[in-house]
Amino acid sequence: MDLIPAGLLLVVSVVAIFLSTLTADAGSQDVAVVAPPWADAADAAAIVARSGGSIVAGAGMANVIIAHSDNPDFISRLYHSGAWLVLDAIKLRGCLSV
Repeated sequence: MDLIPAGLLLVVSVVAIFLSTLTADAGSQDVAVVAPPWADAADAAAIVARSGGSIVAGAGMANVIIAHSDNPDFISRLYHSGAWLVLDAIKLRGCLSV
């Protein structure tokens, strides 16, 4: 029982480090757009369309889609259009591939 807070802190820290490593920066052109959990593929596609990007592929989950844009303002536009998280698709593929 005494180790539960330490274990929770460890899990939260690992998740935070993982996400901060994969978060897209301004130079990212291929990104994984994470829409809210209740969103479906059409909602995720609408976020990309409102941001001026093009859809590259699905990502295996209904609320996640891979998108591309050459616009340097694309990532901030995705967040403004309703994306919960924008990850660098290249880094994500590298970390999750076996």
